[in-house]
Amino acid sequence: MGLGRIGGYIFVALAAVLLTFYYVKITNGDATRCEVRVTLTPQSLSALKANLERARSAAHEASIVDKHDPQAAYQAEESSAEQAFVFDLKDAVGAEYRRHRRALDGCY
Repeated sequence: MGLGRIGGYIFVALAAVLLTFYYVKITNGDATRCEVRVTLTPQSLSALKANLERARSAAHEASIVDKHDPQAAYQAEESSAEQAFVFDLKDAVGAEYRRHRRALDGCY
């Protein structure tokens, strides 16, 4: 009788583990399906970095000459870098959308 009780506990523990694994797998499957991962080649990544540095330095120089305020120059360079970053990733994000269009339709 004691072995039957221990076997029952083992069965319940295994069932709980399997149900938890199944639930996590299903939930993670939806999250993985809905993730958007933009992949960049090393050449496009280096071009992106160079473009960001160019945008930052140009905005910094223009703001320092115009306002003579380091804080304003910093804010201008960050704003310019953000705009350049978003613009440079536009094509890569568009390609990711086209690649996963059917999967993304069920995510939103």
